Amino acid sequence: MPEYLSPAVYIEEQDGVQPIEGVSTSTAGFVGVTVRGPVAGLPTLVTSFSEFERAFGGYFDFGPEFLGLNHLPHAVNGFFINGGKRLYISRVPGDTNGTATDTTPGGLVTRLATDTSASDLTHARLVTLRNLQADDHVQLIQVKNGISTSSPPLKITAYDRNTNIITFTPALGAGSVFQAQYTTVLKVLASPLTSIIINAADPGSWGNQITITPTQTTAVRAEVVAVVDAQDVQLRTTAGFYVGAWVEFDRGQHKVTGRVAAINGVIVSFDPSTLAAPLATHSLDPQGAATTTIASVCEFSLTVSYNGVTEQFRSLTLENIPGHFYKSIINNSSGLISIPDTSAPGGTDPNFFPAPDNGLNIALGKGSDGVKPVDQDFVGTDNGPGSRTGIQALIDIPEISIIAAPGVASQVVQQALIDQCELLKYRFAILDPNPKPEDLAPDLNDIQLQRDQYDTKYAAIYYPRLVISDPLTSLDINVPPSGHMAGIYARVDDSRGVQKAPANEVINGILGLEVIVNQAEQDILNPPPNNINVLRDFTHQGRGLRVWGARCITSLDEWKYVNVRRLFIFLEASIDAGTQWAVFEPNDQQLWARVTQSISNFLVTVWRDGALMGATQEQAFFVKCDQTTMTQDDIDNGRLIVLVGVAPVKPAEFVIIRIGQTVQAPSV
Repeated sequence: MPEYLSPAVYIEEQDGVQPIEGVSTSTAGFVGVTVRGPVAGLPTLVTSFSEFERAFGGYFDFGPEFLGLNHLPHAVNGFFINGGKRLYISRVPGDTNGTATDTTPGGLVTRLATDTSASDLTHARLVTLRNLQADDHVQLIQVKNGISTSSPPLKITAYDRNTNIITFTPALGAGSVFQAQYTTVLKVLASPLTSIIINAADPGSWGNQITITPTQTTAVRAEVVAVVDAQDVQLRTTAGFYVGAWVEFDRGQHKVTGRVAAINGVIVSFDPSTLAAPLATHSLDPQGAATTTIASVCEFSLTVSYNGVTEQFRSLTLENIPGHFYKSIINNSSGLISIPDTSAPGGTDPNFFPAPDNGLNIALGKGSDGVKPVDQDFVGTDNGPGSRTGIQALIDIPEISIIAAPGVASQVVQQALIDQCELLKYRFAILDPNPKPEDLAPDLNDIQLQRDQYDTKYAAIYYPRLVISDPLTSLDINVPPSGHMAGIYARVDDSRGVQKAPANEVINGILGLEVIVNQAEQDILNPPPNNINVLRDFTHQGRGLRVWGARCITSLDEWKYVNVRRLFIFLEASIDAGTQWAVFEPNDQQLWARVTQSISNFLVTVWRDGALMGATQEQAFFVKCDQTTMTQDDIDNGRLIVLVGVAPVKPAEFVIIRIGQTVQAPSV
């Protein structure tokens, strides 16, 4: 209770009636095989087909082994073509699949920047001079047309840091030319460095098409002013330098490296254990023609490319430095590659970075799509929130209200879809017809036998399959209807409301139907006990290809219509979300009145939108919450019970017009 301790005017806020907002009913979740994409964890949201292509790849053909399991991209496209806006994808990979990978050696490798000259056999221009100095040895290796040509180890006698030209001995063979586009420059090491492992972001042969271009980069440079003491150096500026960075001091002929331990103004302190020797007054003086010594931060960059998509990662280090550590940056932001925990070298060499043997591009390999996944792969495993797979992963996204596994029509998988809907209550499954072996069209007996396997008010089945043009081959192919139907559900929900049956709607983006069903045949499929929704061809009437059914596969007559079931899903989910505020409130008449008013206000809006029958509110719904809905035992045990009754609108499935003759003259 508020306190009133002295005379004054007290302003107090009063809680009014809590509004209830209708939940979305048009968000879908699909499960299926894709080219790429994550195989566990939260499903991925896509809002267009191009976004789906970027995240999961596009249309594919993995060969006969995956016959019938390449329909998800077609279903996604059908969803968006028919009006869908939000779609979550849970990828199912092939069994025994493999992730593309590469174990690349340390990056003491570079390339020729220009061809060597037949008239100048003691000079070469390199792409970078990082970690190269006088007295180092390099070797030129040219691979052209399958023929490998190597120079002997060449000792660097001098270099020009302005032009990246090295002078070496002994001279190359008379008349020999090493071409830049074919030649690697390898620093000769006493012992090899630890390799770095780079993987594709997720399994599949798609990863074999990834190329990675590493480059040594030096974005931060500063002139050395003076050596302060054995480990401290004064620079012209320390802008861009950071603790943990490896720094290379280029004196003009020889180099000194060290790791930054602290920065104080323009004074940089180095870890003594990373210096070859304690610094002395003249140990960083310029050499040869150089007039200054330049301090450079040693970093590298990676450019990752796949199928027209490019990712760039700059200012990377192998040291675990926030904002620069290559593993953290790549694993947190790349959609193409990942760095496993087993690949974490660092601190072994300031110039070590991922680089291929040829100094150009890293090409991943050994990726495999595996073999055809089995039913249990689609059902998935429940490894807890955020770690589920397959259909189970859809549980983690409460916004999903429509689910499907396009083209996967086995009883095990379809029953898993139904089970999830019945468990969560607030979603609806769309089932596809199950094709015969060799992908033949199921006939009327096949679809009836398939439908007889289920009895649920949370699913509908559509027949026949759709005919589209395959973007890969330009040939006509048959695809399951669930993706297109989910888009039609979403389109009708957004344009008319969930109370409108998703039927008598044109199916966009198709050429025809696999089987032409006439009215006499639909007379068998439509009524109970079948309740199979038929897709009909009305092109001869100028009305196109349409959805001509709106029934659930249930034996319960009151739940036979799809729109009635989904209207109740909408009402129940909205009231559930909109009355959470009432939990732990005092359970008295004031609370009962507020809950009653909240639900009533919501249902008035629903009624005015045309979702409920009745000329008046009283005919459309009732809400009751008082001592007649609860016993004293309910109140004592913390139970608040509200009775809600609604009169849903039902579709005019059979329009009957009775016409007769009359002998009487018409009158006005």
